[in-house]
Amino acid sequence: MFNTNSRFAWLNKRMRNPFFIKLIMTTALIAVIPNLLSDVVAYYKVSKTFEEETGKTKQQYLNQTRNAIEIVLKRIKENSNLLALNQSFVEFEKFPNGSYYEDLQGELGKEDLPSLYGYLAAKTNSISTINTFRISNEFVDSVYYYDSSKSLVITSDNSGSNRQFDLDDFYDRDWYNTLIESKEYYVFMDTRITKAYTSKEKNLLSIIYKTNKDNNAFIINLDASVIYNEIINKLNHQDDIYVVSSSGKILFHSNPTSMHQHLSLILPEEKDIVGNSGSFVKDMEGKKKLISHSASPLLGWTFVNISDMEALSKGTASIKQTIVLSALVLVLLTLTLAYLSSRSLYRPISRLKAMIGGESERKTGQTDEIGTIGIFMQSAIHDRDYYKEKLEESLPFQREQFKYSLLRRHSMNLEEIRSKKAYLDLEIDVDDLVVLALSLDGHSNREMERGMITNITNELFKLRIMDKIIQSPVILTPFYLVDAEKDIIVIVLGRGGMDQQQVFLLGQQLLDEVNLELQSYCTIGIGRVCSSILDLPQGYEDALEALKYRILYGNGYVISIDDIRIDNKTGFHYPKQKEELLLGHLKTARTEEALQAFDDFVSKINEHKNKLHYNQIRPLFMQLLTGIMHAYNQLGADMRAVLGGETDPYRELLDQDSMDKIGKWFHRLILLTTAYIEREMSAKGNHHITRVIDIIERHYSQDISLNSVAEELNLNPAYISRLFKQITGQPFVDVLKKVRIERSKALLVQSDLKINEISKQVGYSNSYYFIKVFKDMTGLTPGEYKKIYGP
Repeated sequence: MFNTNSRFAWLNKRMRNPFFIKLIMTTALIAVIPNLLSDVVAYYKVSKTFEEETGKTKQQYLNQTRNAIEIVLKRIKENSNLLALNQSFVEFEKFPNGSYYEDLQGELGKEDLPSLYGYLAAKTNSISTINTFRISNEFVDSVYYYDSSKSLVITSDNSGSNRQFDLDDFYDRDWYNTLIESKEYYVFMDTRITKAYTSKEKNLLSIIYKTNKDNNAFIINLDASVIYNEIINKLNHQDDIYVVSSSGKILFHSNPTSMHQHLSLILPEEKDIVGNSGSFVKDMEGKKKLISHSASPLLGWTFVNISDMEALSKGTASIKQTIVLSALVLVLLTLTLAYLSSRSLYRPISRLKAMIGGESERKTGQTDEIGTIGIFMQSAIHDRDYYKEKLEESLPFQREQFKYSLLRRHSMNLEEIRSKKAYLDLEIDVDDLVVLALSLDGHSNREMERGMITNITNELFKLRIMDKIIQSPVILTPFYLVDAEKDIIVIVLGRGGMDQQQVFLLGQQLLDEVNLELQSYCTIGIGRVCSSILDLPQGYEDALEALKYRILYGNGYVISIDDIRIDNKTGFHYPKQKEELLLGHLKTARTEEALQAFDDFVSKINEHKNKLHYNQIRPLFMQLLTGIMHAYNQLGADMRAVLGGETDPYRELLDQDSMDKIGKWFHRLILLTTAYIEREMSAKGNHHITRVIDIIERHYSQDISLNSVAEELNLNPAYISRLFKQITGQPFVDVLKKVRIERSKALLVQSDLKINEISKQVGYSNSYYFIKVFKDMTGLTPGEYKKIYGP
């Protein structure tokens, strides 16, 4: 009762002081309103910033997806170009009277057989090349080759099957109208549902690549589901992603029922998405959705990502709750502090009032807020010094990251680059630059012999090279180094008035210093001149492109991109005659001749290496390997017995990354092949010679020759000749003469036939030549022999 009365007395006392109440209210309002406004602004900014940053993140995912698909399709386009330029297809397309041989039926004329054999060989090589192309890319489902002059389609399916159809009977003709109507050599079709040969429906993305003859074309079918699962869905499997064509048709989506519909069915009010990039939030089906879209100028496609904002914003819910809770706490705290501070401010007035009124108040202890503020300021200064120190420690890393970012594709403009350069205190020229990419192709022989090549030693080796470059007196213009990739050091050099030849000589001097000092095997690639620092990504890509030509030039050289520009009209033709000569020596187990023929084959390629693209080298050797494999089949050889084990020669050849390694690999293959054939010749030689002698004894009266006998036995004539002389000790012709003369002796003694009749019966159409051979073999003319030994 006493406490209640005391509270009322205190309240009545305060109410009798209206100035005190006004002071409390004014102080509270002044303190509360800014806090509430800041909390509202913070809440709004958190939401807005979250939407913007999430949109940027989703945009980045889409750009990564777009770049990945563009890289895949660019690679397929480049490989398609190589496929169209492949010598096998050129020979097959230009083969005279190809339609005639396709239409041949029934019994074939003898005069057609040689050309037909050549046509079939060209066709077989073409099909093998198609199969090699198909298996070289995991996204390729099947490949069609359409020959308009023959009206036929040759297919290569992922089942490993090859089939041929007339165009009118072909089970998939959806691409034909596009091929006829399009004037472009390279056409991307929309994804389509089509039946395979097995009647199973597939969702395919077809690419039409026209060759240089008539309307002939390759139709490369990519499996849309594999592309979606391996690229689009793998990069971001949490959201709903659509890929649409320039007309708004859905090309890729996880739900098959949405495929091939128009995007307007999904986003009816958003007409400007197709062909543009950006992100925005939209209400869909009662939920907030974040819609991000990115357009690909190369493909004409637009990638659309739809995310659930409610699911995404769960991570920020706690932040928003904290803001609201902190606002309430601040309001309560502010009211309390307003009361206390107002009472402090009011105390002088209260004392003055007491003095006038004669009243006195007790002194009360007060909280020392100034001390608290002093402690806070000391803590803030300490934190500032700490973070400043951390920033200075991270500057070297930030500088290296910035220098590396200048070499990659970026969105910075010149002003942003200059600002960043000034912030990081970097001395970098922004005009007239050139990029040199130094590749670490090898370490010192001593380190290699000791087996000391590890990741650590590799990094130390790079540091030694970078230190050598910095100390080198060769470079007189401003430059900086970038540790770009695992085995690449980039030198960004200010030209300082040097022309490209002087840059090349500078690179050669620098390379000689590094290789001599460090006993290394480095190569330098020089990119094109960059007029501005914004062009560095292209210059860097050119320098890396130049390094790839090590397969032609070897390691330890300076290779400038300006010296290896490829002319489409190279004038190079596949050395078919060199191949045939090599195969002939292999079939007859002539090792030295075969090795020399291969070296001549390589020399022919080296004559044109300055005009060949590095991607054109391996197909030439793949074609040569195909010829050797075909020779194996003709000889009935077992590849596993020749090469040993379950090896794949094509895969082994693809693993060779230089002309030197390719040459050594083929030398080993030739040695193994000739050794195998030599063993087989020894084992099968007597059997073959027995069959040859049997043919001579049965058909001596006919017009037979070494070539005709070899053809009948399906053997090489040179092989027969060599084997015959090795086993019998006599040439094939001498044995044939001997059999014929022995038979003529019997006819002279046992019959009354005339000389010219006997001559024809033993295989000599010219009786004078028969008399000459008879006399050379016996020392007598046929007439003299008949007189001596006849009846």
